[in-house]
Amino acid sequence: PIYTIAVVSAGAMGSAIAKLLIHADCTIYTNLDARSPAAHQRALDAGMVNVSLEILLSKSNLILNIVPPGEAFPFMRRVLAVSYSAPLPLPRMFVDCNAVNPETVKCIGGLFKEAPIGFIDAGIAGTPLREGWDPTFDACTESGLKSAGAGIGDASSLKLCESVSRPFLQHG
Repeated sequence: PIYTIAVVSAGAMGSAIAKLLIHADCTIYTNLDARSPAAHQRALDAGMVNVSLEILLSKSNLILNIVPPGEAFPFMRRVLAVSYSAPLPLPRMFVDCNAVNPETVKCIGGLFKEAPIGFIDAGIAGTPLREGWDPTFDACTESGLKSAGAGIGDASSLKLCESVSRPFLQHG
């Protein structure tokens, strides 16, 4: 495998992203603690490897957080707690891919300022899952993009705009 990436969790979107990444020769870890039997089956069907959160963080360079918006904060807090409790051998980034309010994403990103793990605000753009689906990730972080005027919250803003405008663009 070229890359080792975590995708949490194995919902319809997460498992579809995982399947695309596995097809591109990536190893995909997930953590299915407290997840439904359907999520376990989707992970199995996609080829995801279910591991503890500690193993997931120790082996993955990117952690793609694709959970229902109400679970974004609790999962992020678990990631931060584990990242502070054990040294992480590889540089890693927490990529929040949830469709949440830009101000919420800024609060989440702020919690990573002193953490041993970086933070990226991302949105998965494009039409809903279908055959031949090729998603686009729009992403912003505080480091490296300031000169371009982009920062945490901007990718989430773009995702909200895309979500609101999609029905109008499809039905023209």
